[in-house]
Amino acid sequence: MILDKKMQVFLAVAEAGSFSRATRQLSLSQSVISFHIDALERELGTNLFRRQGRTIALTPEGELLYQEGKKLAEEARRLEDVFAEQSASIAQRLYLAGDALTCAFTLPWTLAAFQETYPEVRFTYQHLDRDTLLEKLLGGHLDMALLGYPVQHRKLTAQECFRDEILLVAAPDKAPDRIALDELRHQPLLWITNDRGLELSLTQALSGAGLPPKDLKILMEVEDLPIVKTFVRAGVGLVFLPRLTVADELRFELLKAVAVEGLAVERTTYLVYGRKKQQREVVTRFLDFVQKRRWTKA
Repeated sequence: MILDKKMQVFLAVAEAGSFSRATRQLSLSQSVISFHIDALERELGTNLFRRQGRTIALTPEGELLYQEGKKLAEEARRLEDVFAEQSASIAQRLYLAGDALTCAFTLPWTLAAFQETYPEVRFTYQHLDRDTLLEKLLGGHLDMALLGYPVQHRKLTAQECFRDEILLVAAPDKAPDRIALDELRHQPLLWITNDRGLELSLTQALSGAGLPPKDLKILMEVEDLPIVKTFVRAGVGLVFLPRLTVADELRFELLKAVAVEGLAVERTTYLVYGRKKQQREVVTRFLDFVQKRRWTKA
């Protein structure tokens, strides 16, 4: 983006509403983000945020800068699009986003396979919450997104491209190989909270089997996947996760799958993109690649 780095960081923090969320979106440490914000405030001679414990709010000066900065960002993107028509290097870039588990465990292998055929293509990736992701898709700031849940919008197309089995996993010595559905309500469970697709799939399957999540013994809600797997390996509880995310742990017997009689859960990945009459060539190429390849289970 043709914007000063400090301004990019400021806009990201303002949109995220917190420094910590901005760190995940920008893939920068909190100290680096704070450095850019402090430098911008010194440069302008004013405070841009009011810090209230763990929350932040824009000052009047910050709100003014944010509104004008958004206009600059939109203009910068427009200039990039104009330049892209003349520059092969910029034209060969895909702007992608998605949710946590999809992009961490599905997207990398697909991009690697795509790049074997098209080594000149470059990628920009963002991990965004649902509302921001849809806003950027509709605004033309993203080429496409990978999501674990369907999206219905008259200006967007959602193409099913991958299915993965959801497993109940436990430490090898902390649970039997198989349990009855009714026994599940008595098992100590951990629950992943940062993946809407996983949560929707589980809620629908469990409720359909007569065991809604509210009837389960959920000991802890966890946002971070590596942390939840560590808790499970330590014997704190069991957790439902896509097979692809625990493939290595199952292979090396660090975790084991616990079959639940009468319960089958799948998570579908969707490729979501705008319904444009004419996509950029690199976007069309990637969509064709996904359609022909039709990702398979791990």
